[in-house]
Amino acid sequence: MIHYRSFLNWDPPAIAEIWRTQPPLRGRLQAITPVMLEELIFAKPYFDRHGFIVAVDDSRLVGFVHAALGASEDESTVSTDQAAICQLMVVPHARKGEIEAELLAAGENYLRRKGVRQVFGGCRYPVNPFYLGLYGGSDLPGVLSSDLTFASLLRAYDYREGARRILLSRTLEQFKAPVSGKLIQLRLTHRVSNLHVIPDTWWSACVWVHADWTRYELRRKNADDVLVSATFWDVMPIAREWGVHAAGLVRIDDTEEAREAGLTMLLMSEALLQIHKQGITLIDAQAPASDTSLVSLLTQLGLVEYDSGIGFVKEVGQ
Repeated sequence: MIHYRSFLNWDPPAIAEIWRTQPPLRGRLQAITPVMLEELIFAKPYFDRHGFIVAVDDSRLVGFVHAALGASEDESTVSTDQAAICQLMVVPHARKGEIEAELLAAGENYLRRKGVRQVFGGCRYPVNPFYLGLYGGSDLPGVLSSDLTFASLLRAYDYREGARRILLSRTLEQFKAPVSGKLIQLRLTHRVSNLHVIPDTWWSACVWVHADWTRYELRRKNADDVLVSATFWDVMPIAREWGVHAAGLVRIDDTEEAREAGLTMLLMSEALLQIHKQGITLIDAQAPASDTSLVSLLTQLGLVEYDSGIGFVKEVGQ
């Protein structure tokens, strides 16, 4: 008989085993360990064991769902305004479909009791509390399109598809900065510098606690004002499974005018050259599918789409 209960401290080895039974995906770390789960999931200050519900068949854990709250508007605490079904996994089992449905319902009920009305499928900012570095690559994209089991389950239980994110990457061994008359002139009048930075809100500090951020900034020569910046991190631990040292794009701070003037292209091309000199061999990035100019810019830099993330959402009421 299958029963459901909240997470207990001795569950991580069995949870890691459930994770490792899932079909391989480029955007999901396969060789997860209990130590990784402890450090990246269960040690978070807002982890609530009652939102991590496991399915038990006799004495064996056969599945889990992780439901969690997102960030408040000022990112100083958690909020019941929005929440997510962060992950849901079940081992190969004769009653797999039934277990998945009951786990999903259990996760939704937990959030409903918290007063949540809107639930997202998968994690993405600002409902991105867990699984950075374990799922999605450079950032948390919602649910990967290639994650057919999770995506199909959400569709079957009335989650509607919202905004998509494009996942792109390229190796840097053969990278050369784009050349044009505009960029040549801009290189004569602008400079790029970099510095290590830390997250500036409590929420970001919790989400990115294991990440080392480097921000590249574009200025005019002999001026201090930052015109465009781009922040990157060492994508870990999932990049180990890719067999490369990877840098992931955290965000770009620019304007449409800066893109049209070539400033964002100048900054990004110079940043990729500097990143490669540090021994990093792959760049991974995400962009909203609706931001066609950013997708185009990344494509011009040689990044190629390898997956996409779906922003599922559902109103759960009371």
